[in-house]
Amino acid sequence: MDVQDFLNCKVLSKYKSIWIKDGSPLCVNTHNQCLALKKILNEKYNNKVVISYGMRYGERSIKKGLEYLQKENINKLLVLPLYPQSAECTVSSTLDCIGKNLKNWSNVPELRFISGYCLKDIFINTMKENIENYWELYGKSKKLIISYHSLPIRNVIQGDLYPFFCIESTKKLVKSLNLNKDDYILVFQSKIKGQQWVKPCIEDTIIRLAKQGYKQIDIVSPSFSSDCLETLEEIKIHYQQLFRKYSNGNLRYINCLNDTTIGIKLIMNLIEQNIIGWV
Repeated sequence: MDVQDFLNCKVLSKYKSIWIKDGSPLCVNTHNQCLALKKILNEKYNNKVVISYGMRYGERSIKKGLEYLQKENINKLLVLPLYPQSAECTVSSTLDCIGKNLKNWSNVPELRFISGYCLKDIFINTMKENIENYWELYGKSKKLIISYHSLPIRNVIQGDLYPFFCIESTKKLVKSLNLNKDDYILVFQSKIKGQQWVKPCIEDTIIRLAKQGYKQIDIVSPSFSSDCLETLEEIKIHYQQLFRKYSNGNLRYINCLNDTTIGIKLIMNLIEQNIIGWV
């Protein structure tokens, strides 16, 4: 078995640990988001707004999502990457992918593109409501970890503003939650060995808090709009095991917005703000 085969086996094992009846949680959640939005859009705009979706890294691909819209003969296109904090590897690469596919169209639609939305009040208020809903049901822990997907340092040196968006949106979120500096910690997760990544690292933080005597910690990941491998396996399983190894405590994960009522309301708000003058 070579290195690549070994890595593929490790990833496959992780996916198996979170797989649900209908498939990948990310695909299922995204599909359900699309169905919920389609229903609202059809009712509100009398079927004049068509919606589709595509994955930047995976299936259903962006190409397939655009092919569906092309068959609907659209002449205006709003692209909403569901990455709240803009980064080159997510939002910018999505725009590149859209452009590469549209260049093959005979009739290119008028294009509007949303480049991140983490600093918008509607996003902050929705995240606040999601967290407070959890606390109302299960109580509030003494520490909240706010975890973002990490980014290679070289990307930041080259000008990627992703860490800035993470830091600034965290400031707005904790202010809305009335948290002081001792109530929360901002961290970065999902780093890969072999290069330097943005810190502080979530693993080091979890071990430190465990050794400090914390027995219960809440964790939320605002960089994901839908639960996926990084939240369901990495946080709920791997980091939970890490925390229990050093404290025998409980790391409580607060789910992503997924297709919840408040999550769909957020996306609808973003859509409607950006189709003004079109319908």
